[in-house]
Amino acid sequence: MQQTRCSPAVVAALTAAVTEYEAGETLEAIVARDADKLECLVQAVEYRHQGIDNVQRWIDSSRAALTTTSAHRLAEAALAGQPLAWLTPPPKPE
Repeated sequence: MQQTRCSPAVVAALTAAVTEYEAGETLEAIVARDADKLECLVQAVEYRHQGIDNVQRWIDSSRAALTTTSAHRLAEAALAGQPLAWLTPPPKPE
């Protein structure tokens, strides 16, 4: 059964969180926005690795939207690494 109503407290909390995110003024909102853009960038890098064309603009726009130093470092790592390496389990120690 899908719930269609939330308590006023839940509605208020969700509304406040969305408002904070959209305003982009708090550190949490800035980091959350960077995380969204990083996810887009990583997805585009994975697509490019799989041979899908025309993703460079997507990568560039996602990268340009990053604001924090840590997000820029993560983007560099994503662009320099093997994008699907996480699918391969690490070797077992002997």
